[in-house]
Amino acid sequence: MEKKVLVIGAGPAGLSATRELVNMDVDVILVEREACLGGTPKKLNYSLLFPELRPASEVIDPLIKVAKESPRVKKYVNSIIDSVKESEDGFEVSIKDKEQKVSTERVSAIIAASGFEHFDSRRKYEYGYGLIPNIYQISDIERMLSENKLVTTRGVPPKRVAILLCVGSRDATVGNTYCSRVCCAVSIKQAMEIKERVPDAIVHIYYMDIRTYGLMEDKLYWRSQLEHRVGYIRGRISEFMRGPNDTVIIKGEDTMNLNRALVVPYDMVILANGMELGLGSAQVAKVLGLRLEEHGFIKPLDPDRLPVVSQRKGVFLAGALTGPKTMSDSITEGQAAAMKAYEYVTKGIWEYEEIKVTAH
Repeated sequence: MEKKVLVIGAGPAGLSATRELVNMDVDVILVEREACLGGTPKKLNYSLLFPELRPASEVIDPLIKVAKESPRVKKYVNSIIDSVKESEDGFEVSIKDKEQKVSTERVSAIIAASGFEHFDSRRKYEYGYGLIPNIYQISDIERMLSENKLVTTRGVPPKRVAILLCVGSRDATVGNTYCSRVCCAVSIKQAMEIKERVPDAIVHIYYMDIRTYGLMEDKLYWRSQLEHRVGYIRGRISEFMRGPNDTVIIKGEDTMNLNRALVVPYDMVILANGMELGLGSAQVAKVLGLRLEEHGFIKPLDPDRLPVVSQRKGVFLAGALTGPKTMSDSITEGQAAAMKAYEYVTKGIWEYEEIKVTAH
């Protein structure tokens, strides 16, 4: 059989894996659940990427271009993996499109890179998302910034903005006890963008603690305060109310100042909604027979030594389906998964049977 690799998911990780495989002269079957390539960054029209504040399109568009133009890539969009059967030399895969048409492909290896979904803030009903005007998620704000349409429901730029961190993350009440890793950085990046577009706006970030690890501490956290005058308030917000003229009144407590009560009006509130394994990745895990770890993400064979190798022979992993990731991390994992898949399909290398799983 001609050596082919199935890549599930056309987001940053899947597209990165596709590019690497094409560069190594390996044919790719690329399957994407959505109608277009690019994954969540393209679907939600991401604006700038942290920490360099470069347009997301500069990063994702070249990867899309390779997948679209390479004769080695066969693409299925609006499609899902319906079933996977092992064969003597790989896998027989059934692919179903939205019209319920089923196609069959034979591949030597599989890279699962089906990504994540943003937490739906409607599940935190006390925050009023979808009920109170001018309450948005960071995933909504990305599109507004990208399209240069940062306005309230009254059609004017916001002059007072509150950003609430850890919505749907580090929260046992919704079943997500983990940190989503990128929300602090994305929120600070958005605060800086808002200040650049509306220089006289007051922007406050409400936090439990700030997790801008590595170089982001300097490039985002301190820069946002010193250059953009973004304010940080350590506090707990308990309620949002609709105020006059579609303002949003937040109620809570300032935990840095003797737990004093907060009742503050804003023109716009942004909920920093985190990351979850989406329904698409959950379906992929089920079809491929992959196990989930305790937080609901797909469990690698060994998360420390082999983070891109799954517990099923011939199946590799990349991106946020194994846990919250930055876009750069997902792209790197796509490259690593492609290398492992290449070793497997060209040299038959699979030396992991004796590895014991260390993830709990």
